[in-house]
Amino acid sequence: MTHILLTRPEEKSQQLAERLSNMAIKSTIQPLLALEAIAVSEQQLAMLESADIVLFVSQDAARFLHALKPELAKHSRCLAVGKSTAETVTELFNKPCASPLVETSEGLLAMPDLNNVASKQIVLVKGKGGRNKLAQELKAREAIFQPLAVYQRLANANLNDAMAAKWQANGIDAVVLTSNASIDSFLAIATNKTWLSQLTVYLVSERCVNYLQEKANVKHIINCQGADNDSIINAIAGQHKHQQSHAMEQEKDITAKSTISEKPTSKAQTTSNSASKAAVAKQSSSGKAIAVVALLVSLTAVGGLGYCYTLFQQQKNFLVKLNNENNTLAEQIAQVNTQALALKNQNQQLQSALSAQVSEAELALNEKIAQQLHAANQQTPELNREEVKSLYRMAEFKALVQNDYLGAAAMLARLDVLLENFPGTQQARAALHQDIQALQAVQTADVEGLYLKLSGLIANLDELPLNMVVLPEEADKVDPQALSNNVDDWQSNLKRSWDLLVDDFIKVRKRTAPIEPLLSQEEQALIRHQLRFYMAQAQTALTKQQPAIFSTALQQAQNVVNNYYDVQAANVKYLNNQLSELHARPLVFTPEITFNSAAAIKELL
Repeated sequence: MTHILLTRPEEKSQQLAERLSNMAIKSTIQPLLALEAIAVSEQQLAMLESADIVLFVSQDAARFLHALKPELAKHSRCLAVGKSTAETVTELFNKPCASPLVETSEGLLAMPDLNNVASKQIVLVKGKGGRNKLAQELKAREAIFQPLAVYQRLANANLNDAMAAKWQANGIDAVVLTSNASIDSFLAIATNKTWLSQLTVYLVSERCVNYLQEKANVKHIINCQGADNDSIINAIAGQHKHQQSHAMEQEKDITAKSTISEKPTSKAQTTSNSASKAAVAKQSSSGKAIAVVALLVSLTAVGGLGYCYTLFQQQKNFLVKLNNENNTLAEQIAQVNTQALALKNQNQQLQSALSAQVSEAELALNEKIAQQLHAANQQTPELNREEVKSLYRMAEFKALVQNDYLGAAAMLARLDVLLENFPGTQQARAALHQDIQALQAVQTADVEGLYLKLSGLIANLDELPLNMVVLPEEADKVDPQALSNNVDDWQSNLKRSWDLLVDDFIKVRKRTAPIEPLLSQEEQALIRHQLRFYMAQAQTALTKQQPAIFSTALQQAQNVVNNYYDVQAANVKYLNNQLSELHARPLVFTPEITFNSAAAIKELL
């Protein structure tokens, strides 16, 4: 009798076990994996808010994601690998979810929603690891693919080699494995290769089949073509019927052989009975007892033959019934295939009709758009006079009130762009361009730049050297060696000789004017304060737009520098040059602006 090991989580395995019990198939539940939630960041969940398509690989993925309470985009399309997963997604997220007929990654990729996914954002909700084919194929289709792992599979800590030996002792001859992770966990403890090679392994996809064939030598592998309970039940039922049919054929062969071997025995028994009867006729004295014994033996032989014949007929009737059921099942399968083919043809016809309708709708829409564009081009645009008046007044306000001449030019440029789409505005636009050029040519005083420049000069005033003393020119020098030839000048000649003698010890220079005294500390402070005051006054006049006071203050500051500072020093020369440059610069704060376009705009309005 078939005994199947169910390895999915307890709840799912219990549902499958109940259905197997109704089919008189024994099962044992032993989950191989434990599911554990994975920490998911807010940034990862935010991907769902902008996703175009959300893919779910299992019911567990849907449940673990729902526990995080994410926000799915209203426009997003939900797809699932299997029907059960799609129903779970619809129930949890209240959104429609579609699934393919073939519940595999290949079937999901064949869905129309995943045909044209270039530049679309796709989020795959799954467990940790696996589903590499989906990722590779969607990236190849130029989709923006983003995996979102919400749980991970961990091996059951209670599994060991002794448990695998217990399974073998209990007569388990089949196992259901639903993922590559469960295959790894099962093979880790199923170390008996002989038992493993005799097992019937039910897998849920071609991907799992290939993975198991690479990992172990298993001879009996059945692909259920889906991970839902219906697919697994159908695969087990088909295999169970096949095993029963094979067992019946073996039993039929054994029965036939036993019947053939019993026929000679019956003949021998019949011959023996004839001989017994002859003996009874000859020996009447002792024949009664022997006759009774012979009769009993004959009756026993006939009863045995009748029982064997009855058993043979029952087996024959059962085989006929089984063949009839197989024929009926084959007819049903043929009908299902015919219906599937008809549905496929109908689907192709619907797709063709839908494509034709879409093409017709696009053609009609393009024609309607072309007609509307043609009608719009035929219409004469109407000038928004209030907008023209508003832009022109804004330009005047910026130029005459805010002194923002570039801003006024920008307003007039916007007005020119507005007028270029309307006929009869050439004269007004010409006047606007004249005003725009005039406004862009206005050069006003750079008040901020001049103010900062004066601040820099004032900061260095304390480092300027003052002219502390003014020495007069030396008196004309007399040649000490020039002696007079006049005898009467003997006294002067003697004095000059004495001066020449002591010249090496003491030198006395004579000036033509008296030497002015040095400046006192108070005088130095007053001079520096006076220079600073004049330059600060120039700054104040600059901010108040008073060009006359600005020029006078700079002139006074320059006079102080020339009278009291060392004009030969480099930093004093630099200050003097800067003051001269500032004094010579013309200051224009509010130039006179006249809008030549005023009359043209007034006439246009």
